[in-house]
Amino acid sequence: MKDQFVIACIESAADAAVVLPWVHHFAEHLNHKGVMALHVESDTRKANSEKNDEWLKTLGVPYVSLQGDWRTAIEGLPTAFNGILAVVAVNPQAPRTSLNHPKRLLHEFKNCKTAYLCVNEHSTFNIQHSTLTMTHRREGKELLVWASYLARFLGSKITIAHPDYRDEGLRQRWQNNMRFVDKMFTPLNIEYTSATIDGSTREDLRTLDQVKPDLLIARTTDTRDRDLLDLLQPLPELRLLTHPSHTPLLLLNPRDDLYILCD
Repeated sequence: MKDQFVIACIESAADAAVVLPWVHHFAEHLNHKGVMALHVESDTRKANSEKNDEWLKTLGVPYVSLQGDWRTAIEGLPTAFNGILAVVAVNPQAPRTSLNHPKRLLHEFKNCKTAYLCVNEHSTFNIQHSTLTMTHRREGKELLVWASYLARFLGSKITIAHPDYRDEGLRQRWQNNMRFVDKMFTPLNIEYTSATIDGSTREDLRTLDQVKPDLLIARTTDTRDRDLLDLLQPLPELRLLTHPSHTPLLLLNPRDDLYILCD
């Protein structure tokens, strides 16, 4: 019996068609993890529960169907379901009440303790080239851990993008972060390339536009660090989720208790 799972968070059979190929791919390559589908019926009317179960039974994977709310279920991914990665479909044209709508997705996943992969029907099923952005700010090592998984288990080439720092103090702090990258990657024999990004927009958006990766690993915004001006602007990750490239996004929330693989 599998002890860790890659979990498809789905609302419909259409979601499953988009998400399950990614779930199977990651589960197989991450040392043969288990696969599970999670469906949450937020409507308290139970008349549709049997109907929902019927389409879930056709998926060919173990599933859990709950009455309740998505946020509670998502917060329980690592503890209740032994999940190490969630995969969810994103669709900017979905109704605002749908989990697939970018704003609703970010709202429901904001307390998620695992990484979550956001894909859509136009995402290219190809992750030969994965990228993360390394800045002068304190970076969570979970970004680098997941980059190492993509390199070791899925054979993805890693690019680390960074701003073209002119300020010596900021450049020094970025260099300290890069030394930490080398400290993590060298013992694992992981090679990476660097890419300088320029421009005035948010770093991850610049990386998406200029590096054009097959998959972007990114941290969501730490709301504790947002000032009044930031609060008046859309979250940067919202723009990532609606980016016209349809690039798959592996998102990690800025938490002190994120659950990651131990392999």
